[in-house]
Amino acid sequence: MKRAILLLLHLGKSYTEEIAAAATGLGLALVGLSSRPGAPEVLDGTRRHLADCVVTEETELRSGDVEKAVREFTDRGYRVEAVLASFEGYRLLMAEFNERLGARDSSEAALRLCLDKYELRRHLFAEGLSEVRVSPVVPGETPELDPSARWFVKPVRGASSFATFVLEDVADLADLPAIQEQMRADRRMKAIFMDRYDFLVEEYVEGPEFSFETVVLDGRVHHLCVHEKARVERLERTTLEGMSVSPPASIGRELVLEAADHVTRCLTALEERGLTAGTFHIEVKYWESRKRWEIIEINPRMGGSLINPSTRTVTGYSLLDLWTESLVLPDGERDAFCDRLTRASQVEALRTGAPTRATVFLSKYGEKGRTIDEIRFDPPTRPPRILRLHVAEGTELDASDRGICLMDALWDVAADDLGAETAFLDRHAAEHFHVRYR
Repeated sequence: MKRAILLLLHLGKSYTEEIAAAATGLGLALVGLSSRPGAPEVLDGTRRHLADCVVTEETELRSGDVEKAVREFTDRGYRVEAVLASFEGYRLLMAEFNERLGARDSSEAALRLCLDKYELRRHLFAEGLSEVRVSPVVPGETPELDPSARWFVKPVRGASSFATFVLEDVADLADLPAIQEQMRADRRMKAIFMDRYDFLVEEYVEGPEFSFETVVLDGRVHHLCVHEKARVERLERTTLEGMSVSPPASIGRELVLEAADHVTRCLTALEERGLTAGTFHIEVKYWESRKRWEIIEINPRMGGSLINPSTRTVTGYSLLDLWTESLVLPDGERDAFCDRLTRASQVEALRTGAPTRATVFLSKYGEKGRTIDEIRFDPPTRPPRILRLHVAEGTELDASDRGICLMDALWDVAADDLGAETAFLDRHAAEHFHVRYR
């Protein structure tokens, strides 16, 4: 029997090439289970990186599909030792089967709590780790909100900044039924909502926003990298992250370390629920008027966009590699693994005053429901080291109130001049990124 990791793919897609390389480095085969993509050719490139693959007839994977696939791969000569899902909609399936297989992961209950933004906020509030007031949005009822505070609306189960916005007028809640219909109809993202289409409204935390790229093993928390969301664009019914910079440019090291310690306390408070292992993308804001840090989201997965290439540039380690390795790590290698994370950590470098590398990456978004006529990004000087165009001529963009990313681009920058670097690259992209619609 060949030892294997089972990758759960949504509509034929995941970070298959990178995960296959990580599995190979561990001496494991990578086998895949995918929901049925709309276009069968999507799987052509994916299959090249898989030792074997099973595709279901449905567009979403269920627990029974995974159970059947594990048996089928066993019959084909593969002993599945762990399950990995980069797609958030399958994260609970991953935890369910890792518990069955004995792989190192957090409990399904702990991850379900993280993914429920309403219950997570209530839990942190009860633990004294949050001061943000929150209320569910109940159909047909107008929530009683303190008029002296600003409020923010978001889905209880979110994806791609879907319908996240500052509530300027309580009458705007009347738009939610139409947005919920979009959520139900969104073929690419529907699985992430896990049949939850309700909303919450919570106090708006006014201040800069950051994300921690964090690996947890046996309850030990390692903040590998931190990004500042340096440019945020607010559209009518969504909030988009236009630029990220690492390390943060607008606050000093003491505040960054204060944030890291707060995130660690929040994760520790979830340990008794079974949050003991995994890779996390944790969004936090500094509430300037109250001089305190607040968790915005605890995402039990790797961050999207160019978070992983940025983290790899800064630390030398891929989050996908570390996540894959942690699932099957022998007991005798745990301390050495944690020592590697500590040595690589950008946050620990900031703590000790050691030098750190720096990156800036930009994302450009499209107009919902439009069709691309032309798109290009060809700066005459200082091209990005990584450039990913996600659409081409003729692409019809989804008519959806979520972020529809057209392009991601990453630059290596000077860590001692981040203010000037971010200002230049912001102008640089604005001048040389061109998109035209039909």
